[in-house]
Amino acid sequence: MPKIVDRVERRTAIAAAAVEAIADDGIEAVTMKSIAARAGGTTGAVTHYFADKDDVVLEALLLVDASMQARFEAVLADGAPLLDALLAALPHDAQSQRDWSVWRVFGDRAARSTSLLKQYRASDDAWRKAAARLLAQRRGCAIDDVILDAELVVAAVDAVGMEASIDQSAWPVTRQRALLARLLDVLDR
Repeated sequence: MPKIVDRVERRTAIAAAAVEAIADDGIEAVTMKSIAARAGGTTGAVTHYFADKDDVVLEALLLVDASMQARFEAVLADGAPLLDALLAALPHDAQSQRDWSVWRVFGDRAARSTSLLKQYRASDDAWRKAAARLLAQRRGCAIDDVILDAELVVAAVDAVGMEASIDQSAWPVTRQRALLARLLDVLDR
């Protein structure tokens, strides 16, 4: 009897291998063959599930975006303040550092790919909407009243995340916290 393969599970495993490859080797060094090797399969298996390298990169982005979002939501679910939720999404340990390494690469690659740019925009919009919702709750006002502030928060998180993913020693969690606390304080005035 032929082995039954869960398509979603297999695509996720290949995308997870791509995340590791991108984080470790950089996007330009990553090939379908190297992804296959990390996933414990063949290049043919990878191309069976993904049309091309950008397709695998897109799935890798969705994994890291979900990982960052899960950390953010978990902290909020515990009743922690917005500042702590934002910090949970930033680079502070091996997994979040890896996620930001991939997010950074994805942003660069999205600038040259219409399909990747579409997903990059969707992910960015989701973060902006979440920030706007939380800022509106924090201030007791309408979401429309905090749209620009939410854009500032997301831009600051992106900037800090990029910097910390490049040189974490220059951007330890204490510095990340201080910058975001200052920004939220200024926005609350």
